[in-house]
Amino acid sequence: MFTNKPSDLKELTRPFWEGNTIYEESFFPLMQPSEDETTPLTVPLLYPAAEIIKVTTATREKTLVPGKDYTLENGSLIIPAGSDIKRFPFQNYQIIGEGEDKYPFPCEGGGKIFFGEGDAMHSREYLVTYRHEGTWDGFIPTPKVKKLPKTRQILKAGGTLRFCFFGDSITTGANSSAVISMPPFIPMFPQLVSMVLEETYNIDVHYINHAVGGTVSKWGTERLPIDFAGECPDLMFIGFGMNDASGHVEETAFIDHIRTMVKQTQALNPNCEFLLCSTTLPNPMASTFCWNHEAHEPLLSALCETLGDCAALVPMTSVHKALMTRKRFYDMTGNNINHPCDFLARVYAQTILAQLL
Repeated sequence: MFTNKPSDLKELTRPFWEGNTIYEESFFPLMQPSEDETTPLTVPLLYPAAEIIKVTTATREKTLVPGKDYTLENGSLIIPAGSDIKRFPFQNYQIIGEGEDKYPFPCEGGGKIFFGEGDAMHSREYLVTYRHEGTWDGFIPTPKVKKLPKTRQILKAGGTLRFCFFGDSITTGANSSAVISMPPFIPMFPQLVSMVLEETYNIDVHYINHAVGGTVSKWGTERLPIDFAGECPDLMFIGFGMNDASGHVEETAFIDHIRTMVKQTQALNPNCEFLLCSTTLPNPMASTFCWNHEAHEPLLSALCETLGDCAALVPMTSVHKALMTRKRFYDMTGNNINHPCDFLARVYAQTILAQLL
């Protein structure tokens, strides 16, 4: 059983597509090239806001003042001149000339793009909680009710669910605030999911996570039988793809590797069920990092259909694309290239839980 459950677990994992309140939606106050400190900055939100309840730093250590630090106009959050919300200059985001050599990733349009692990983004991001009157008309990760019957039976009957996670750095919780030891210490999404299952069904989740940063699906086929040796997983989450696509691994090889990992897991427990997760997308301005990320989700969906009721898709590519019709990539990232911030990691948890609750 988890002992570090956050007191606001229910709010953190409430689906963004339900209800009339968005809890702690993240944003990054980046000035565009034509803007300066005197220009009011407009922050687009997932929904047109009817009432701003609270704005804080991403650490929650400072609460901003309405009227002085922000206003609400036509459903958008506005940052006026003189606000304590610290703006980020565009010349520090797209670095051209001096300082380029400090950053590894080329930027679309020239120069290098701002990048940093740890709290490089977290320390510069903000959270807004607000009430809205609209409904979500974008993609919703609707579950197929007949999927994962053995897992559902365990959840209903109680006892222990042996829940395993495998994947790349996103599944390690990279840049989640608890992982980087920064307030507000939101747990990584695999733990959030496990915590909700424990609380909702009064069960014990036997949680195992052998994800490793920087890995690709072929590595997964080599390590899974070793890392999970002796385990008998009831439910296996597999989340590769970000590095496969950025490394120009062909789609056919990628899906073959996922299929192999499924078979390797079934050798550990023939009754195991699977959550196969498509990846979120990288920063579109990090031009050399972007390739065929979107091609994976339909292949994973087809594999789930082939496997039948024992496998369900976690469609994070479609969810992330839908979010980016309303919000900017840099408002939801933990390192400005490919890792989620707390908010987007919470969306991972919400999307997984949609397949289980």
